[in-house]
Parts: sequence; C-alpha cells; structure tokens
Amino acid sequence: MKGVTIMAAKIIGRVKSGKNNSYQVKWDKQTQEVYVSYAGWTRAGRAGTSGHAMHVAEAWLYNK
Repeated sequence: MKGVTIMAAKIIGRVKSGKNNSYQVKWDKQTQEVYVSYAGWTRAGRAGTSGHAMHVAEAWLYNK
C-alpha cells in the first residue's frame, strides 16, 4: 500500500483551551507527535512523554 501512512497515535486525555472548550489529545509514542481534536486532528507539536504531550496541547490551545 504505497503512500499510506498509519497513524499510531492514541488518545491520552482532554485539555481545555483558554476559552474553556475541551479537546481530546492524541500522542504518537514513536514519532512523538501531539495532535489536538481542533478542526479535525491538528498537529500541535512534539513531546517525549505523554505528560509533556498534555502540556504541549494545553499551551497550543491557550488562545483558541
């Protein structure tokens, strides 16, 4: 299956934005990519641990 990417990201929790909206957070342990359920699954950055991934997502959502 050429050109197909398999995303191994798992939902690890929920965070709130600065406007008090709640969003799910996914983290891919292999690639260390963090995704937030904001306008679909949007890449929010990278994190080495799931705990750090939650902080990255929260910071990314702060003004949203």
